[in-house]
Amino acid sequence: MPLFKYLHPDRIDVLLGQSIRFSSPAVLNDPFELKPHLAELVSPEHMEAHITRVLPELLREELAKLPPKARALISVEALHEILLRQLPEAKRNIQGMAELLMPKLQEVMARKFEELIGILCLSESAENLLMWAHYADSHRGFVIEFDERSPFFDRRVNPEDEFRHLRKVSYSPTRPSLTLADVDDFAPFMTKGTDWKYEAEWRMIVPLDTASTVIGGGPHAVHLFEFPAQAITSVVLGSRMSAQRKEDIRQILADSPYFSHVRCVEAEIDNEHYLVRVPRADG
Repeated sequence: MPLFKYLHPDRIDVLLGQSIRFSSPAVLNDPFELKPHLAELVSPEHMEAHITRVLPELLREELAKLPPKARALISVEALHEILLRQLPEAKRNIQGMAELLMPKLQEVMARKFEELIGILCLSESAENLLMWAHYADSHRGFVIEFDERSPFFDRRVNPEDEFRHLRKVSYSPTRPSLTLADVDDFAPFMTKGTDWKYEAEWRMIVPLDTASTVIGGGPHAVHLFEFPAQAITSVVLGSRMSAQRKEDIRQILADSPYFSHVRCVEAEIDNEHYLVRVPRADG
């Protein structure tokens, strides 16, 4: 399945430099990017099971540090029984502290993601009116069609790598709510609100420090990643694109032997329906 990147008409540098931006969550439109709700650090059941499991050995280690006369005053079993009776209150205290810490932890996690992670957002469709309006300068921009089978889109370092490959975004009317200790993959962070469902998004997440080029600094720095020309299959020119910009893009494609395989077509406004049409290769 091909995937598409909507671009402003000024972004012909993507073609000229064969480099594309992976954006920090801080500069994307959705303020909830990579921000599922963190409900708790650990579930009460998990915490109780962990304490019950480690408590006997912990008591033995601590009692072993005492002088022999002090150790003779109480057995491990008796001390264990005393502490178990106090466990419910201890759990309440720990949970209370965790509830106070969670908002700050969520804030720190979001900030770290913004500093360290870059996202490339692609769409399943090149014929979405809202995408043309929002991301391609009201149909004056263009769309690049990518071949999702290109090695550029799968650079996992091992089978468990959560990053460096294309992943489909899920949409939900409710925000994911997580227990941090139970998170075993990145799926909750790949969920967006249903208001964004029209984007039919796939995304690739990479560490920003692996960028080919960095322009500027801070959260709004531009991190560019080089991609092979073979990853592009076509370029779609917007229905409102200026004649000069159309000529610029056609010339870039014609001048580079690396783009000899790339089709260049123009999006068309349907005469009867509220639709934008993109000519197909077999059409």
